[in-house]
Amino acid sequence: MNPEKLFEESYERVIGSGVGMTEKGDAFFTRFYEIFLNSSVKVAEKFANTDMAGQIKMLQKAMFQLISFYLLRSSGDYLHEIATSHSKVRHDIDPEFYDLWLKSLIQTVCETDPEYTPELKLAWEIVMSPGILYLKHHYDLQDSHGASPS
Repeated sequence: MNPEKLFEESYERVIGSGVGMTEKGDAFFTRFYEIFLNSSVKVAEKFANTDMAGQIKMLQKAMFQLISFYLLRSSGDYLHEIATSHSKVRHDIDPEFYDLWLKSLIQTVCETDPEYTPELKLAWEIVMSPGILYLKHHYDLQDSHGASPS
C-alpha cells in the first residue's frame, strides 16, 4: 500500500485537482460541515455564528497546509497561525474537536469516494494525522514561540 498515492487519487476524485475550488470540492466541504456540525453539540455551538462560506474557504487552505505538513514535515506560517489561533487562549478549539473533525472528514470521503476502502481510510488518516497532532500540541501554548504556560 502506498498511502500517498491512495490519498492523492482519492483527493482528486472527491475534491478535484488544481488550486481553485471545483464544484466537486464545494460539495465535499459542504457535506463535511454538515457531518462535522452534527458530530457534537459542542461543535455546533462553537460554529453557531460562523460564516460557513468563509469557513469553507479557510478549510480548503487548511487542508493544503495539513497535506504540506505531512509531505514536508514542517509547518508553514499559515498552519502555525491556525495552531495559535485555535489555542486555549484564543479561539479555544478543544483538542477533542480534531478527533471529531478527522472522523467527519473520513465519513465524508466514505460517502463521496466511490472507491472507498479501509486502506483508503488509513491513507487519509496517515496524511492528516501529523498536522492534527501539530494543532493539538499548540492548544495549551500561550505564545507563538511555543512557550508553555508557567
